[in-house]
Amino acid sequence: GVCISQSLKIPREPKLGEFDKVIRRLSENPNARVVILFANEDDIKRLLQAAKKANQTGHFIWVGSDSWGSKISPILNQEEMAEGAVTILPKRQSIRGFDRYFISRTLDNNRRNIWFAEFWENNFQCKLSRHALKKGSGIKKCTRWWLQTERARPQSLDVFRSNY
Repeated sequence: GVCISQSLKIPREPKLGEFDKVIRRLSENPNARVVILFANEDDIKRLLQAAKKANQTGHFIWVGSDSWGSKISPILNQEEMAEGAVTILPKRQSIRGFDRYFISRTLDNNRRNIWFAEFWENNFQCKLSRHALKKGSGIKKCTRWWLQTERARPQSLDVFRSNY
């Protein structure tokens, strides 16, 4: 059987000492050693640093989500903390028909998708609304030329398939 000793949440903007507190809480039950992490790279790095600071090297067995996967940044210069960790990296696969369809989308032909404008701004690093522009931000307004000629980029197309 599996028992869950702790279910902890890392705050969106953790304060100084927050990760030390998480490690203290995880250490309350010395028999609970497996820690399943659904966290971003920076939080993983800071959690491993806190575990190292608390002399917990080798105590926890970390199971990391795809935000850890094959990335080196969460464990850089603290590899011993991650020894024995299991990380998940879903298999990626392109679907040609979907890729062709997605690449053909523009703001003019994709009005029904309410999220597409936000995707467009992020993908092309421009703003559709003049009101959203901030002085000195370096972000430009999406021009009419831009709207007519640019298309969604292929590198934006990651379709994940998990194998069980």
